[in-house]
Amino acid sequence: MDYYSNGYEAFCETIERADTPVLFCERFDEQSNIWNFKEHKHDCIELLYFLYGNARVITSDTSVQASFYDIVVYPKGMLHTECLQFDHHQEIICLWVDIPGLEIPDILRIQDKDAHLKWLFENLHAEYKSKNPCQSLMTHYTKSIALLIGRHYFEKRQENDMVSRVIVYLQDHLTERISVQQMADMVYVSKSYLSRIFKRKTGVSMMEYLNALRMEAAKTMLTVSSMNTEEIAYQTGYHSTKFFYRAFRAYTGMSTREYRNLEAADKASGT
Repeated sequence: MDYYSNGYEAFCETIERADTPVLFCERFDEQSNIWNFKEHKHDCIELLYFLYGNARVITSDTSVQASFYDIVVYPKGMLHTECLQFDHHQEIICLWVDIPGLEIPDILRIQDKDAHLKWLFENLHAEYKSKNPCQSLMTHYTKSIALLIGRHYFEKRQENDMVSRVIVYLQDHLTERISVQQMADMVYVSKSYLSRIFKRKTGVSMMEYLNALRMEAAKTMLTVSSMNTEEIAYQTGYHSTKFFYRAFRAYTGMSTREYRNLEAADKASGT
C-alpha cells in the first residue's frame, strides 16, 4: 500500500457515507447579472469550473490565474474575489456544496486535462435546472466531483510531504553519501517519480539541491571556523578533497582560500 494513501482512503469512506447536497449551481457568462465582484465568502465549499475565458481569483494570501478547463475550489469561509476579463467570452459553472473531510487550507486550482470533471459539472447543472431534478443522480455527480477533487488534493499534499521529508533528511545528513535511489526508497516511490516531483517543486534536481546545501554549509564553515579545507570537505559530505575544491569553485567562482580571505577582509572592514 502507498505510504501516503491513508488520508485519501479515509476521505473516500467519508464521502461514501455523507450527504453532499447541492446548495447552488448556476452557469454564468459575461452577460449574466449575478456576478459578485466584491470580496465575499460562503458557508460551504465553492467550486468554479471555467468553460471559457480566464480570470484572476484572489484571497487574502493568494492570487491564482484560472483559464478554461480549470476548476477553482474555495474553502468554506474563505474571503475571495474574482477579477474577470470581459473583453472576450467568459463562461463558468458555479457550484456550492458541502464536501465533508476536504479541509483544504487555501484556494485550490485543478487543471481538468481529460475533461472528466467538465462532463460531471455540465450534467450536474443540467439535472439541477431540470423540471424534475433527481436527487439521487445529483448526489452521484457531486460525490464523483468530490472524489476527483479530493484525489487531486491528497496527491498534491503527498508530493509536498514527500519533498519536505527528503529536504529535511538532506539537511540532517550532509556528511553522508546520498543517492536519489536511497531517498526514493525512503519515501516509497520510484527513483524517476521522486526526481520528477522534486524538480517540479524546487526548480532543481535533488542532487543539485544537495550540492547547494553542502556549498552553503562549506561557506559558513570557512567564514566562522578555523577548520582546514580537508575537514570542511568531510563535514559537507565530500570524501575527495579534489572533488570538493572543484565543486566549490564551480559554485562560488573562487577557491576556498580566496573565499575565506574575502570574508575575513569584509569582516575586518565592517562590510
